[in-house]
Amino acid sequence: MGQQKELAVCIDRLEEVFQQMIRRLHAELDHHLAQGITGSQFFVMKRVERRGRMMVSEMAEDMGVSLSAITALVDRLHKAGFVRRVRDDSDRRVVWLEVTPEGRQVLQSCLLTRRRILERYLGQLPLTDVEQLVHIYEKLLAVIQREGGGITTGRGCCAVHQMPEEGPGEKPG
Repeated sequence: MGQQKELAVCIDRLEEVFQQMIRRLHAELDHHLAQGITGSQFFVMKRVERRGRMMVSEMAEDMGVSLSAITALVDRLHKAGFVRRVRDDSDRRVVWLEVTPEGRQVLQSCLLTRRRILERYLGQLPLTDVEQLVHIYEKLLAVIQREGGGITTGRGCCAVHQMPEEGPGEKPG
């Protein structure tokens, strides 16, 4: 078998394994998230908390989704008391998102649960395998970043991971 054909077979296997693994992990993680928070809301709160504060437009750009999708998601987080909107002192047109103390507690609980789930599965592999997995992902990410890939502006049929559409109280599927 030629190298191109071998690579194609490996890509097919990787896509199938990755899709199955992510689907199963996301289902379990979503099941264990704090009551009333979705996976996408968790992801937004985690990003805001890591940066200290963010504008909604920055979040939309980072996630590669529309401003309206992020605004609706943030509205639900705001209504739940997990994030607050703060006007910039020097430019009143700018509104920052910040995680509230209640949101921080929910986020910490979710992070702890997520860590336990991942430790349960990754802990069954030899540490050298886990280190190799991380190393390979880091190398692949560096290639993608170097070539400017991975930034999406739409929700095309070929996206590897898309933010699920959520209605009030729905969990992503």
